[in-house]
Amino acid sequence: MKSFWTAFLLIFVAELGDKTQFMTLALSSRYKARIVLLGVTLGTMVVSLVSVALGGLLGKVIPHSLINILAGLIFIVFGLLSLKQSKEVAAAETNKIKNTHGLIWLTIAFTFFVAELGDKTMLATIAIASRDKNYFAVWLGSTLGLIVSNCLAIIAGKALNKYVTGQAIHYTAAAIYIGAGILAIWHGFIGS
Repeated sequence: MKSFWTAFLLIFVAELGDKTQFMTLALSSRYKARIVLLGVTLGTMVVSLVSVALGGLLGKVIPHSLINILAGLIFIVFGLLSLKQSKEVAAAETNKIKNTHGLIWLTIAFTFFVAELGDKTMLATIAIASRDKNYFAVWLGSTLGLIVSNCLAIIAGKALNKYVTGQAIHYTAAAIYIGAGILAIWHGFIGS
């Protein structure tokens, strides 16, 4: 139980205010909560499994600075895509178009998985798994910590949707992604 609670609490707290939580918030302002939750859950299960499986290996094989640079580039791309989507959201809001994407949950799962690569929660899970050999408990705690934290983002996204336009949320998400990307790249080059 100690492995589970350690992973759950550390990952839950690490995810609060994280860029992937903002991504979840933005997605929940656009899609149904259950679709976002399904995508986040699937992406979380996979990224936590990969993190636990990697244990301490990732830190030995790929330099942390390179992980930061790659993650930074990915987040800048997400930011630019969010800006593009903000135009689509504005058109949908203007035309009252209902958003009907069949497998959006799979896209959300993949996006969440990629966004978590090299993230502090992934690195924390790797560190916990390399120290604590109860891999299933670490995986379960990490997964549930991420899910619970992102459930808060889904609730906030639905609440914000009543008061803020989807386009404004996407602009905010784009700024956060691009800012986080630049910061990650900067940390990658300075080596912290």
